[in-house]
Amino acid sequence: MRVLLAAPSSPARLRNLVPLAWALRTAGHDVKIAGRPSFVEEILRTATVAVDLESGDEATLAESAALAEFAKLWRPGVVVSDGQAPAGTAAARAVDAVAVRLLGALDEPDASDADTTFDTVPASLRAGGGAVHPVRHVPYFGPVEVPTWLRRKARRARVLLSLSDAALFGTVFDAVAGTDLEVVCAADTANLPAGTTVPANVRLVDSAPPAALLPTCAAVIHDGDPELALAAAAHGLPQHSLTGSVLARRVETAGAGLVDEAPSTGLIRQLVAGETLRAGASALRDEITALPAPREIAAQLTR
Repeated sequence: MRVLLAAPSSPARLRNLVPLAWALRTAGHDVKIAGRPSFVEEILRTATVAVDLESGDEATLAESAALAEFAKLWRPGVVVSDGQAPAGTAAARAVDAVAVRLLGALDEPDASDADTTFDTVPASLRAGGGAVHPVRHVPYFGPVEVPTWLRRKARRARVLLSLSDAALFGTVFDAVAGTDLEVVCAADTANLPAGTTVPANVRLVDSAPPAALLPTCAAVIHDGDPELALAAAAHGLPQHSLTGSVLARRVETAGAGLVDEAPSTGLIRQLVAGETLRAGASALRDEITALPAPREIAAQLTR
């Protein structure tokens, strides 16, 4: 069967579609991911077939019209899009294909014109709303290389620190300085705020790929990144968010994380060694693992 996926120009949203795209392809189906010209290179990095929604002679052709135009040419049986790509449903309707919506950490269930909606976020991290079918979240962060230093076993508990705001590093560094932890974060000392002291137990690296790091970690500290939060949940890791994002609050309510913009040494120790948090994180991982895998959804969509 031919399956067309519509990808909005967001790397995080594209990555949420990739496990299903691979599941469909390895099941023998003809799969293509359509995106804007400026986003095609990002699609190609996922080892899938990309469709450039170039408008040809009509430079002002709307993205939705370009997607529908390609659908009419290729005639897919299923069109998959995410919560921010309504053009996918419109393209499906144009060719009488099944319209499927796949939600991720950046979406909320709501009313949709799609025939079926699947959700990679487990029910315990949702507030309800909308008729959705669960699918297991498979963390995917793109192609990565395992660093040489990561091939050696850590001598103490490892924590991944991922922050988008360099101003937050100082607060976290102060909190972890008094702990027996190895804290790994991708940062350059030149980009840290003036006067920031890097503790001896903090490893600054050029790249800290979550796909390679998370299986070796005891916990994660982030600033509300929903993609990383969901990946940490899938790995059964307690997490500390420095911001009270919607997903971070739900992880906290589920007993698998903490939310505090000013973490203390005591909170960091609780994050790694607290039995309640570890139990909550394990329960969340088990909930995710029990959900149907992408290959099961692929089989369901192409019957």
